[in-house]
Amino acid sequence: MAATKSKKADTAADVVEYDFDSWSEEAEEKAIASLAPVVQHIIVGKDFIGRFEDGTIVKLPLSITLDEIDELTEKTGNPVDQVKVLLEQIGGKDAVREFTRHNMTETIAMAERFFKVFARIAGASVPES
Repeated sequence: MAATKSKKADTAADVVEYDFDSWSEEAEEKAIASLAPVVQHIIVGKDFIGRFEDGTIVKLPLSITLDEIDELTEKTGNPVDQVKVLLEQIGGKDAVREFTRHNMTETIAMAERFFKVFARIAGASVPES
């Protein structure tokens, strides 16, 4: 990738000055918090139902077999492709389209919620008899 030259502003109004010297951890935390995506989810039966900020609903089953996981890892070693393959296996092509058309932070937030729920189910205690 080649470096590009920055253009000089034509007028004083075009000049944007950034204050790097005053940037702090607190400022960064506030900036990050303001950018955090708002995604929600519920569990209905054996399905994870997620809602993106724009109202798009995705439905993913919470039952995945080890064979499906093995097939996934055999197809690709790239984590992004693995998520896409997994989404297609468990939710179909529509699930992949719904996830990948959203911005990356929303997609990551929704995927994180799904995998946290999945991990909680896998770690749930078996009722004692």
